[in-house]
Amino acid sequence: MILTLLSHQWKSFWRGRGVSKSIAMQLFLSFIILYLLASCLVLGLALGHLLGQLFPGQDTVKVYCGLILYYFALDLVMRFLFQELPVLSTQPYLTQNIRRSQLVAYLNARSLFHFLNILPLFIFIPFIFTNIAPAFGAAAAAAIAATILSMTVFNHFLMLYIIRRSVLNTWWLAGFLFTIAALAALDYFHILSLSSVSTFFFVKILFHPWLALLLMVLALSAFLNNRRFLLNNLYIEELSKRSGEKRSTEYTWLQQWGTIGELIGLDIKLIARNKRPRYVAIMSVIFTLYGFIFFRHENLAPFNFYILLFPAIFMTGLFIINYGQFAFAWQSSGFDGLLTGNLPVSEYIRGKFLLFNVSSTLAFILTSFYGFMDWRLLPVLAAAWLYNLGLNSAFTLWFATVNYKGIDLTKSATFNYQGIGATQWIWALVALVGPYLIIVPFVLFGAPWVGIAALGILGLISFLFRNWWITFLTKEFYKRKHLILQGFRER
Repeated sequence: MILTLLSHQWKSFWRGRGVSKSIAMQLFLSFIILYLLASCLVLGLALGHLLGQLFPGQDTVKVYCGLILYYFALDLVMRFLFQELPVLSTQPYLTQNIRRSQLVAYLNARSLFHFLNILPLFIFIPFIFTNIAPAFGAAAAAAIAATILSMTVFNHFLMLYIIRRSVLNTWWLAGFLFTIAALAALDYFHILSLSSVSTFFFVKILFHPWLALLLMVLALSAFLNNRRFLLNNLYIEELSKRSGEKRSTEYTWLQQWGTIGELIGLDIKLIARNKRPRYVAIMSVIFTLYGFIFFRHENLAPFNFYILLFPAIFMTGLFIINYGQFAFAWQSSGFDGLLTGNLPVSEYIRGKFLLFNVSSTLAFILTSFYGFMDWRLLPVLAAAWLYNLGLNSAFTLWFATVNYKGIDLTKSATFNYQGIGATQWIWALVALVGPYLIIVPFVLFGAPWVGIAALGILGLISFLFRNWWITFLTKEFYKRKHLILQGFRER
């Protein structure tokens, strides 16, 4: 039955609309995946030599063991961003005489065909044959190989379960992000070293191969848990339903802002229910952790304004840049209905401004904790926040009025570049480089803090002239209204 369902999926691909575009995209993705796999294979074959060069005087096998948990922690994050849920493809078979267990087996089998499940084999397995087997014997090599396979399977089914749970309850998503952030912070501040834990456990497996059974049991538990969940809740749309129960999807706390609150509620629902805008929102949260990369001692002493301003801008304004460029395109499928209703465009634009204000302010609050590293980061972050509130949000909405490409929210978020053109790349560059045009003259004349103050003051002035911006953007929208609608219909 699994082979039959897979053959149906193959036929559906070849007989679907736009198959020529799909083939071209699949060939391109296949080339990228083959290139990545080839690169990983070369890395795996040369790993022993590379570890010897990077960690001179240390045992390469111990260094190898210390990297395993790091890889699989990063693997979890990558799976959260790129792993899809192959669920809706089984929907037509619900009315057929097919057992649910067979459909679940098909879903689990199909989900395993993912490049993230192959990457660890190319990276880790060659080292096992070239370094571990000659030194520790076949039993130890087989045990390490089994643990690599087990952790791959565990991550795969664990992430499928977390993603499906997140569709039901966003607290699962928040819990996952918090756990990853907490582990990263504990490791960064050397409170809990993943390297030490990884080295201790996997070195033990080298001398006691039977310990590999623990991870095999863990992988089997993740598989059975995911299988049980699918048997009880086969389809995503069923997860949000309860028989005889009606659930409200209104955000009553937004009603205090009237029409603008309802518009913000529409954006929140759009982000929560669709993969691509949700991906943008998640990435905006994840990128607030980039301060641990940029706000390092070598950049803080002496205080490097050029390097430190860049992360401050994109951490507090990434959502505005990525989501705001498609401010109208996200709702392109129903944009005609929005304009035919009794909704002033000025109120629609005001709602976008308020959404950007909230997102940037939340990002500023999160990133303000970097002030514990160095208090001088706070005025830089504050200036970047004001710049995003006043100038970046206004210019981003103007660029949205010249974007005539619609977005199909039903498509996957992975490798999806629909609606992205040269305009989007140009604006992303302008939004990140623009602040430097303000502060560079002051830095060159030896007054960098005056430049930071000037950046914040210009952003604040622009924010205070918000009503003027709304009037200007409304006129700009009406100039290109028919071009926007025509482009959205052609998506």
